[in-house]
Amino acid sequence: MMENSTNERQDNREMDRRTVVLKGAAVAAGALCGASALGLAGCSTPMADTGEQTSMDELMKKMQELEDRLWVAEAKEEIRYKLCMYARGDDRQDAAIGKPVYAEDSYVDFGTSPEFGEVFKGSGQEWAEYCANTIDKGITANGGYYAHQMYNIAITVNGTKAGSETYANAPVMSPNEDGTWHVLQTVARYCDKWEYRGGEWVIVERIVTNDFGWHLTSEKLQIPYGCAFDETDPSYGALAYGA
Repeated sequence: MMENSTNERQDNREMDRRTVVLKGAAVAAGALCGASALGLAGCSTPMADTGEQTSMDELMKKMQELEDRLWVAEAKEEIRYKLCMYARGDDRQDAAIGKPVYAEDSYVDFGTSPEFGEVFKGSGQEWAEYCANTIDKGITANGGYYAHQMYNIAITVNGTKAGSETYANAPVMSPNEDGTWHVLQTVARYCDKWEYRGGEWVIVERIVTNDFGWHLTSEKLQIPYGCAFDETDPSYGALAYGA
């Protein structure tokens, strides 16, 4: 029930934004046309080639172009945000944050590692649960640390479908028996297909490449501080501020 209410609010906000844009364009056009009718200088718009009153067809075309650009801009911003939420869900070990990034019928393929074998193939939402609750919690339970960084995000939007390529670093630090630390650094790319469903963008397919990585041994690790794997972590309060 709460999810439906959230989607309705999102749809209403989108309609409100578009209504504001369309009304603004109409008011501006009316002012220009009125001024032109009075014979005031400089009242013709750049859309008019001969100084004649801007036609409604031209106005509607420009309004549609503006709406299309707004749609693409909002889509790209939401997709970037969702990519950040995917990484945050992993790093906070909170599957409830990462799961909504994926469609219920999504498919992900993390490939097959020459070192470790098949990583994961299956549902995106199942992966979010498995990664946060099994892989990530397993690392910290054994005294290790990890993080995800997402960058170099390329996005294309085609109506209600979109694609993205995202580079990712995922360092994992694990303690050795001799007191040193093993550092595994992976550089990967997430190749995602998105669809706009129920008022939001979700991943329907994710193919992950592992471009390269390296193993290091470190004598000392900086001890983390100020962070937590529950809602006492300061990020929860920061992101909820003003809600």
